[in-house]
Amino acid sequence: MGKYAQTCPIIYGAGTISLLGEEVKKLGCTKVMVVSDENISKLEAYDKGKKSLLDAGLKIVEFTKVLPDPPDYIINEGGEIARNERIDGLVAIGGGSPMDAAKGINVLINNPGSVNQYFGNPFYNPGVPVVMVATTAGTGSESTSVAVITDTVNNVKNSVIVNSTLGILDPETTVTVPPALTAATGMDAFAHAAEAITAKIPNPKSELLAKEAIKKVTANLPLAIADGKDVRARSELLLASNFAGIAFNDALVHLGHAIAHSAGSKFHLTHGVACAFALPEVMKYAAGIDSEKVKIVGEAMGISFSGKESSAETGEIVADAIRNFLKKVNIKSVSILGVSKEDFISITPMVFKDACYNFVPKEITREEAEGILGSIYDNYK
Repeated sequence: MGKYAQTCPIIYGAGTISLLGEEVKKLGCTKVMVVSDENISKLEAYDKGKKSLLDAGLKIVEFTKVLPDPPDYIINEGGEIARNERIDGLVAIGGGSPMDAAKGINVLINNPGSVNQYFGNPFYNPGVPVVMVATTAGTGSESTSVAVITDTVNNVKNSVIVNSTLGILDPETTVTVPPALTAATGMDAFAHAAEAITAKIPNPKSELLAKEAIKKVTANLPLAIADGKDVRARSELLLASNFAGIAFNDALVHLGHAIAHSAGSKFHLTHGVACAFALPEVMKYAAGIDSEKVKIVGEAMGISFSGKESSAETGEIVADAIRNFLKKVNIKSVSILGVSKEDFISITPMVFKDACYNFVPKEITREEAEGILGSIYDNYK
């Protein structure tokens, strides 16, 4: 059994940010909160979005305090402002953090208390229309039903369940993303796609979109890193991010993201980087469950298989190809990031507690988890 859906309509193409104001107005909004972070709020993309909203006659309230991996207290502050200002729409301009923050704030607009009490809880009064303008190509948050928020009470990543109303994907808003962040966000999309293909309950739509996402990342990520103003490469990466977001929203991510969330929480590592260095060993693990699915990941990368490979061989071939690609796009290893092997393996209990572990295609023991973490550390330097 599988399921698939489309949670959010998308407007895509160069210059489409200019349509933001009229599209928000069509949703019946008159006063919107613009959610972003301090860095994005200084960029031309933010100014274009803001101008479009004002030109459409909309009143705006700016909230640009969002932090990476948005913490609960920022969401709570934004929610209180939104309630007090009586806003009737939300616009996120930014990457995954502003988009997730806007979703979290939306949960609080018509509901009391803090965001913490709504983690994993889909039963609350609906909020207002939320429009996402993606300025990075990685999370696909415009098309997912969750918002990842840092639970500072328990020092873990958690999530609320909420959909966007509309997504705007304008590649021109991503041309100033620096190479390291371009690589990290691109590998986040790659990981979403690879884990969706190897999911516990896969489905044909997710597999189709995930395969195309991997093809687009493999072909275009090095180009966008080499030349940030390559609008065609940026366009393809935004589509890859969106396709992968739709794919994993249904099929769900699993062990790789449980590891990445845990490593990110404990060592404050960039999410996409953690997803990336976890992926080779996770594909080896997945090959032991269904090597044909891992073969699909490899074929999307351009690997040709003879058909005679064992499950272990398939896993190693794909893992090695991913490692080579990580080197090509300058993803740093765990050791280079300054984490010791002992400390890295110590996140094992956190991996089992992460929400994504609930969706692993096959349960693993503590010893197996420690082995996978150790191999992540040793096999990618």
